[in-house]
Formats: sequence, structure tokens, C-alpha cells
Amino acid sequence: MPVTLRANCIGSLAAQALIRGDSRIVGLVLNTFANSFYLRTVNDELVFVTNRSLRSPITVNLDSTSSLDDLVKPMISAQGRGKEIHIGSDFSVDLATASSCQDQPILPRELSPDFRKLGKALRIVSFLLGIIDTSQSVLDQRGLAYEGVSQFVDEGVLPLRGPNMERRFQEASLKVVGLGSGFTPSGDDTLGGFLATYNSFAQIIGRSQIILHFASLEAKTSWVSAKLLDYMQRLILDDQMYRMIDSAATGNEDAVVLALEALFPRGHASGIDISAGAILALSLIRDIAFGKVDTEAIAVALGLSL
Repeated sequence: MPVTLRANCIGSLAAQALIRGDSRIVGLVLNTFANSFYLRTVNDELVFVTNRSLRSPITVNLDSTSSLDDLVKPMISAQGRGKEIHIGSDFSVDLATASSCQDQPILPRELSPDFRKLGKALRIVSFLLGIIDTSQSVLDQRGLAYEGVSQFVDEGVLPLRGPNMERRFQEASLKVVGLGSGFTPSGDDTLGGFLATYNSFAQIIGRSQIILHFASLEAKTSWVSAKLLDYMQRLILDDQMYRMIDSAATGNEDAVVLALEALFPRGHASGIDISAGAILALSLIRDIAFGKVDTEAIAVALGLSL
């Protein structure tokens, strides 16, 4: 029997890709999970369909608890019919009553003087990461990504504190793309967390954003992981990431700890990896903005210093 699930929210980029006035193929299902599936659109964008509440510009949030991998299979095309998306012959998503997720929030335009005090918050979160299960994450010293990312910290992140080191950072960063196991490798997630955070504050601290070429990313990892990393570096972010960045900009120590902690449960280890990258970026931004040299100590606290 055909199944139709209603969407309660759709991100702005997902809406552009999926809502059509005529019947046509809009994309192809790539990967399916119990709570979500990924769709590659005909314009080579990525749409994330999920029954969870986390919102982003590329996400369609479903009003359902159904196991999606029972309803949707990989490599099936998706067809747009007005405000419905039909996937195969027995499953569709109704977008008619979905609200539009808010456009991307305005990025911080200045740092609160309290940003200077975030060192304590970053040490607290690093301590928390040291007492929870971080197996198969970038912090797992027996993991596939640990040594490579530790080298990236020494050869890419720490030198970036000085001026005109973007090229060196780019060269070091491409060495960690694709490192690790899982659907999105730890190297990709850590780099994504770093770039999303660093690029959010780059202009404020008088630096240029760092944007890695998508072709270079795709050559080293899966298309989906490369696309997610590309969105993060271009600041197409979900609610949790924006909340963390906004909390940091205001210098609210407690809010920063809670926002970073909220990332931990994402995926098997993706949230831990993203958090580690964000912590390193926040520390580096603090160093640059206020003339400090604390990122080495944060890297040691995370266990990411060779």
C-alpha cells in the first residue's frame, strides 16, 4: 500500500531543489537510514530528509516516526509533482503544509569582549570529551584518523594564528579529508566543524574565509561527505551550529558549553568530531583576536597534539 508522509518544515535550499510546478525527476536517493535519507538533486545539491527535529537550509523535516529505511531504498529516483515528492511507486512526501524554515541567521558582526573569557569554557568541554566514550572518533588514539588530524593541528591549525598562512592550512587540511571510518569520516567532520566556526568569525578578526575546492574534497571522500563539508565551510549550517556560533560571539560561557555539548550525540561519532574542530577554531580565533597563545594547551587537553 502506498505511504505518504507529511513534512512539517522545509529548508530554503531544499525547497528550491524539490518544489516544481510540473512533473519531473528532481533527484536520486543515495543513502537511507532508519531516521533519514539523503537525496542528490539533478543540480548536484544535497537534500537531507529526516524525522528528527534538527533544521537546516538543506533539510526536510517529517512529521512521522516511521522507519524510513523500510520505505525508501537507495538508487531510486525522486519525482516532483507540485508540492509532493514521489520516490518510487509506493512512497511520497507531502510538502503542502510544511512551513519554511527561517533563512540563515545573520552571522556575528563583532566579538563581545567576553569572548576573551571563553578559554575556561573550552577547557571544560575538552574535559567532558575526555570522560565520555569517544571510540571511533577523531579523539580515539587507536582510530584511523587520530594521527593524521593531530598532524593537521600542528601543521595547519596552529600556524594559522599567524598572518598569510591560509595556503599552508589548505595543504594540511586536504590531508585529513577522507580519514576515518563511518558514513562521514572523522577527518571530514573535524575539518567541517573547524571551517564552519573559523569562517563565521574570519571577517571580524581581519582574516579571509578559507574555502576548499569541492573537486579536491570529492577526490578524497564520498560525494555526500564532501557535500556536507562544503556546506559547512560555506556556512550553510543547521540550528545547533548556529546556536553554538551565536553563543560564542556573545561570550556566554555557559551557553557555549551547552551548545558544544549538544553536538556530541550526533551520529555515532560525527558530533564529537565536529565539536573538536569547533573547539580548536574558537580557541584559535580567541588567540588571534586577543593576542593569546592558548590553542596549544587546548589541543593537548583534547589529546590532539603529537
